[in-house]
Amino acid sequence: MKKIKIYLIGQKYEIELEDGFYDAIKDDIDMINNSENQVKDLLNLMLSNKYKLYKYENKLVELSQKL
Repeated sequence: MKKIKIYLIGQKYEIELEDGFYDAIKDDIDMINNSENQVKDLLNLMLSNKYKLYKYENKLVELSQKL
């Protein structure tokens, strides 16, 4: 487990993440911590991840129908 600190809108949050998961999202955390407009960047990040999830779910449905 890895403890990290995230600074959002003037507040500090300390969270624990699994090492592999941290490696996967490290760039996103750095981008948010160094952002000039954190709310906008968080919204963009959330929407892009929701869109990826939506596309993967559609692919899974298509694959399950083929089986």
